[in-house]
Amino acid sequence: MKEPVYDVSRQILELVEQNGGMTLFELEQNLDVSYNLIFLAIDNMVASNQLNMKKCGRDYFLTGNNVLTQIPVTDSCMNEYLWQDV
Repeated sequence: MKEPVYDVSRQILELVEQNGGMTLFELEQNLDVSYNLIFLAIDNMVASNQLNMKKCGRDYFLTGNNVLTQIPVTDSCMNEYLWQDV
């Protein structure tokens, strides 16, 4: 059971790093796996501090930890900038 979760986790990290961050809806559209595997992989990565997840209106926004350290603004400024159209 762990092997499919690791594969999905790797795919999620690649997509998030490639795009600099993405919503959960966008992520679901880009992966051809079950929702259960997606949610399990995200839960494991958030718990192990590999991925950040923030609530954004009715959706969630995913970023890698390396993205947050590269942005030279506070979290509230980043939230306001990223989600101004939501």
